[in-house]
Amino acid sequence: MSNTDRPDERPAPAPNAVTTPDEVTIRRAPKFGVFIVGGALLGFVATLVVVSLTMNIDRGDQQETASFGSLVGYFSLWGVTIGAFLGAVVAVVLDRVFARRAARLTAERVEVELPPETVEGEIEDHGDRTR
Repeated sequence: MSNTDRPDERPAPAPNAVTTPDEVTIRRAPKFGVFIVGGALLGFVATLVVVSLTMNIDRGDQQETASFGSLVGYFSLWGVTIGAFLGAVVAVVLDRVFARRAARLTAERVEVELPPETVEGEIEDHGDRTR
């Protein structure tokens, strides 16, 4: 158990420390970049699956002039874009949900004034410099 669990046994602040209470909000927040990149990767994987499943469909008298790589390249533009957009939407929805569950707490801010630095045996300047 740490000292923060038992407020009665808090250590006394330093003699020249000033404590002030502050209201803080604690909540979880999603990393938008991770959701956007993850959505884009899922969109690319979905594009690979759809193109490979529809590659061998009989299209009648049409000649097959497009290769698998060119089809994946073209349709991945759509798949990656839609996936990134859906990832961003999921991140925004999670951010709203986590904002509702936020907790407001009181925290103590401690400002400590440090004594001026002095070095033992330091020579003080009295304005009588010689040139």
